[in-house]
Amino acid sequence: MRKFLGTAAAAAVMMAGTAAYSADVKEVQMLHWWTSGGEAAALNVLKEDLSKEGFA
Repeated sequence: MRKFLGTAAAAAVMMAGTAAYSADVKEVQMLHWWTSGGEAAALNVLKEDLSKEGFA
């Protein structure tokens, strides 16, 4: 559990450094393995919601 928390904290610190840089970019990249029918449908819902919010 400690190792997980340490890794999560390190990731948060690294991501915080890029937050200001990426604040103006309206783009989302997602890596996934959702390939079945239901999973692909769920991914399409997410994509549609992000498009409505102005993300590419």
